[in-house]
Amino acid sequence: MAVLLTDEQVHDVRERIRVVAERHIARKGPSGVSMRAIATEMGWSAASLYRYYPAKTDLLTATRTAAYDRFSDCIEAASRGAADLWERSRAIGDAYAAFAFREPAAYQLIFAFGQDEGENTPELRQAMTRSRQLLTGYVREMVAEGLLEGDADLIAHAYWASLHGLIVLRMAGKLDDDATFDRLRLEAARIVTRGARPRRA
Repeated sequence: MAVLLTDEQVHDVRERIRVVAERHIARKGPSGVSMRAIATEMGWSAASLYRYYPAKTDLLTATRTAAYDRFSDCIEAASRGAADLWERSRAIGDAYAAFAFREPAAYQLIFAFGQDEGENTPELRQAMTRSRQLLTGYVREMVAEGLLEGDADLIAHAYWASLHGLIVLRMAGKLDDDATFDRLRLEAARIVTRGARPRRA
């Protein structure tokens, strides 16, 4: 007779499964992930895994949503302690980079892989929207306050693209060390900021 688990126990088991799935996705991409391989790493049968996630798409969606939520929590926490918008901008950049290197599998899941249409659930859309707003909202505020000038979304994407590119280079071993990464990150942010500062008459 199967043992009945409490809701909290089911949540904990699903979280354990997502952690393993995240590692598999980072190594092989979503299309290369096998429910059987995940179950084997956990010492389970595939049938046991399907009790918690009825289909591979369900597991991919839950894993991607959880990664987005952890990323957004990190960015929100950094934003709360900022004294002004400039400090918030720096704090968000620091938190973004810290998350990428602390949780590289989650970072790749969020930013390195495409998303199957079958994963397009309300929960995942909400998680994606939240992260996008966190990465663009502070720039909109800076434009509204006259600290920056131009299309806020384009400026935010310029910040993101430069930072993401440097993170990918560092993860691939193309940058010598953390000090080099930090110098380049700050210089890239300075260049984007200088280009977006209001032009004085």
